[in-house]
Amino acid sequence: MGRPLKIAKAQAVLTITNTATTGSIVTISGGNLTTSPTVGIASGMSFVVATNISGLVAGTIYYVDTILSNTTFSVSETQLSVQPRVMATLANSSGGTVKASFNVVDAYFNNPLGGTGFPATNSNTYSVVGGNTAIVGSQVLAQVAIGINGTGTIYASTGSALVFGDANTNFDVNFVAGTSIQAGTPNINGVSTNYANVGFVSSTGNVDVTVANTVVTGNIIGVSSGDATNLTVNKPVQFVANIGTLVAGTTYFVKNIANTAAFTVSTAIGGPEVQMSANTSATTARQQVTYLAGPASLVNAIGNTYVYSTQEPGYIVRQKGKQKYLITGTVTGLTAQCLTANVANANLTPNTMTILATYANAATQNVQYLSDHNGGLFTANSSPVATANIVSAGQPTGNLGYINTAPVIATFNSAITTVTAGSFVVGVAYVIVSLGNTNWAAVGANNASVGAIFVATGVGSGTGTASISGAIGPIVTIANA
Repeated sequence: MGRPLKIAKAQAVLTITNTATTGSIVTISGGNLTTSPTVGIASGMSFVVATNISGLVAGTIYYVDTILSNTTFSVSETQLSVQPRVMATLANSSGGTVKASFNVVDAYFNNPLGGTGFPATNSNTYSVVGGNTAIVGSQVLAQVAIGINGTGTIYASTGSALVFGDANTNFDVNFVAGTSIQAGTPNINGVSTNYANVGFVSSTGNVDVTVANTVVTGNIIGVSSGDATNLTVNKPVQFVANIGTLVAGTTYFVKNIANTAAFTVSTAIGGPEVQMSANTSATTARQQVTYLAGPASLVNAIGNTYVYSTQEPGYIVRQKGKQKYLITGTVTGLTAQCLTANVANANLTPNTMTILATYANAATQNVQYLSDHNGGLFTANSSPVATANIVSAGQPTGNLGYINTAPVIATFNSAITTVTAGSFVVGVAYVIVSLGNTNWAAVGANNASVGAIFVATGVGSGTGTASISGAIGPIVTIANA
């Protein structure tokens, strides 16, 4: 797995609401400073504010001087070991909402241009991938779909874009457009612990008809409003209130549909009709239906358990393996183990995630794994860089590029790939192999000599050639998926 991925951490992220000139005092919300359970803030801890507030400057390290109460402490500009201390010069203010991150660890890294320490000492210092997104500084988010165990069971068939739920499902509350559904399938022990993709939700809705009466002869359920032929045979149906021998909230199945105003039900698919008693009480017969964006992809789901998920931004809490991470969704607040996936965000299934790398030539690619601030990509990009056969390696010997300017763990293979002028890709780095009659300055080469490295500014022309083997390559930036 290489070195573990650095995850941004902080003792606490609190909100500064008030500041006071006298005593250099700040007031916070979001945690207790003295009353159990405390947030663990102690005298001498460092903190950084996200934006300026009343004398506190964003990106500057300050120190907790003295904790004065459950919500207040004084602020020093210097470490407490420095004597005499220099207290922060604050203005009087109230009603603030500025986040302050305490004892920040691994919330930054620097690119090869130089600069060390935190906060940033140059404009090319970036936060790490993952961590609590409230911590000071920009952080790269993954897109994640965290699986949730659904209630009730579902019914679906290959070739149909409809998914039905029994009386215990709640599609219209849990499903939105884009939600992924997977049905439980039995393993070798007959337990539904394996899951197969059903599809992605387009919309949800109930098929309702108003029931006016039940008739003993023929076990007919009469419809006074709506169309019984809109119901689907052999799929679950429930009744909102008791009527005849039918019990509200019980899962039945549509048996036969005689016409628009009459149908029968059974207690199991293919079972006998439920015996009716004469009754004229009105109620609603309802089928819960989810409409998929395409036909269901599994063979059949007949009363299967299911999980569902909806894509959301998320952050990495902990690295669990080369492609496995503990992820927290920033919308649902759920945390689960997720695997990186080489799919578009719209195709994320439960407990998968993506991080998107963007090349300088505008092509994009999903990140397969991360180690420290380095990463490997799933497949080669479609540009000529792909012909260099990007392969994973323990350490870079010829860098593909950078993820947020940290080196990618990827190298070109040893086979030299030669490109003739006229086929250079803008933004890709090359090594001049033969000069020919090419105007090298016109394509970005300051030194027109064999062995010189340049980043192409144009496609070029002429007979000159250049190799992309061992070149620095395109710049890669992780962007929010």
